[in-house]
Amino acid sequence: MVGYILWAQKSGFRDQAVLELDQITVLPALHGQGIGRALIDQSLPQVKSELAQQGSTLKHIIVNTRADNHAQQLYRDALGAEVVATISDLYSADEVFIVARSLLL
Repeated sequence: MVGYILWAQKSGFRDQAVLELDQITVLPALHGQGIGRALIDQSLPQVKSELAQQGSTLKHIIVNTRADNHAQQLYRDALGAEVVATISDLYSADEVFIVARSLLL
């Protein structure tokens, strides 16, 4: 295994679902090789299919991460996500709240 991704439905069972990209990780030696993007690109259609089976469509995707996390670029590129808020000194550093609203997925 070189990485994994974990999605969580945050909005309950509604017609339009909000998902959280709760966890995504790739072995450090393999960073920058497109594995994170592949995890998103390959898993998100499966998640959307599950939503459809419960009668929902995807409305937004949210991500929380450290403000200095370079993976923010991945979230912008793969999801069109933008930082909407920064929470100072939340855990070990500043944390950003990122939302993908205009999903072309």
